[in-house]
Amino acid sequence: MRALSGENPAERTQESVEARLAAIAASQLGVFSRNQAITAGASKDVVQRRVASGRWERVQRNVFRITGSPPSWRQALFAACLSNAPGACVSHLSAAPLWKLPGFPSIPVEIVVPRSRRRRRDSQGVVIRRLGPLPVSDVTVLDGIPVTTPARTLIDIGALVAHDVLEEALDEALRRGLVSFPRLRWRLSELGRQGRQGTTAMRNLLAERDPSEAVQASVFETRLKRILDDEEFPPVIPQHPVVDGRRVVAVLDFAFPSEMVAIEADGYRWHSGRARWQRDLTRRNELTALGWRIVHVTWADLVADPAAVKEQVRRVLHRIRD
Repeated sequence: MRALSGENPAERTQESVEARLAAIAASQLGVFSRNQAITAGASKDVVQRRVASGRWERVQRNVFRITGSPPSWRQALFAACLSNAPGACVSHLSAAPLWKLPGFPSIPVEIVVPRSRRRRRDSQGVVIRRLGPLPVSDVTVLDGIPVTTPARTLIDIGALVAHDVLEEALDEALRRGLVSFPRLRWRLSELGRQGRQGTTAMRNLLAERDPSEAVQASVFETRLKRILDDEEFPPVIPQHPVVDGRRVVAVLDFAFPSEMVAIEADGYRWHSGRARWQRDLTRRNELTALGWRIVHVTWADLVADPAAVKEQVRRVLHRIRD
């Protein structure tokens, strides 16, 4: 088609380049690579001029965004992978918050690249780990970002975080169906032979668990169970049903059945609204009538003074035994 009168074909071409790059950036969390810009029709000189004029911003080596596009943590993750492609993916302390595991802030930008790749100086603000080629089974895509799978992520962070942080992350992943015990054991069997860091921590954690035990419903209950699993206490039973005749009166968060002591994790998420409050009150009265003693523990109690929570449970059990 011939250009309309007064239309500059070069300007029309550049507009189409900008449009193609805008579409690419929109599908990639706001960023595009130098190679993508050249493939879209921009010459190397055009790329330099766009950056020099401030129309494009360089966010990573050979990765840009159109000036005015809002930055974000996810964009930074994708840009780091794009800059270090092929074979780069989000991992470790960035993969954990991307999977929304508890205890990990969305701050670091951490990726893994194949060890065989030519070493480059790490980009500012990006932690680059060099490992052997990741198996296809250890990599997936989440929100458009290449990332290690939940199972691989849990194993990788096992070498970097405390036992309780890893335990809470594992419980959340199990609760949401992101991983399973067989899947974790399979990956451990493979990675353990390679001497991968983190396998020991995860293997020890799984050894403490009975796979038949119900996964705790929240991080709140995971922390509370850790306090109740003490040798000075009798065995605590999670999700214990209380039956009156043929009717289930309640399913207790935790219970010492022989002592008829219930430990309830009172989280605001599950106790909101007048109707729910009334049901909880009726339920508590029925349990009391059946002879149960109930200890209520809030998240604030657990965070502020876990020792006090443990002492309260100890006193209740001690009075019953006396």
